[in-house]
Amino acid sequence: MARALSTKARRALWFATALGMIAFAWYACKPVFKGAEISPMKVYRLEYYDAPLVQRVIHYQMKIPSLVKLYRIEPEKLLGESDIFDLWMNGTPYWWTDPPANAVVVGSSVVFENIPSECPTASGCPR
Repeated sequence: MARALSTKARRALWFATALGMIAFAWYACKPVFKGAEISPMKVYRLEYYDAPLVQRVIHYQMKIPSLVKLYRIEPEKLLGESDIFDLWMNGTPYWWTDPPANAVVVGSSVVFENIPSECPTASGCPR
């Protein structure tokens, strides 16, 4: 009977260890939301994320390893996701959605190209 209890306890310990390892792996691979910026005409949203723990270890030379995601707000659609870049002194968004640029730029490291204009009219956005 004592042996059966120790086997159950051992299994429970292994199960708890496995759950802990899965939780750590999930945490190590998941980016952490940092904040968001909305375009001037409220058509697009940039979301800033701290890089996952694994990427922070890989890119140890960066001060603030981050990534950004660009979404169209209505209807909700992911338009692009950046690679890991250093956000330190490099995170100002530029909304150049009027032709001929049609781009959203974050600092000097990230460029999302071929972004549709925020204004549906051909004359451009009112200034």
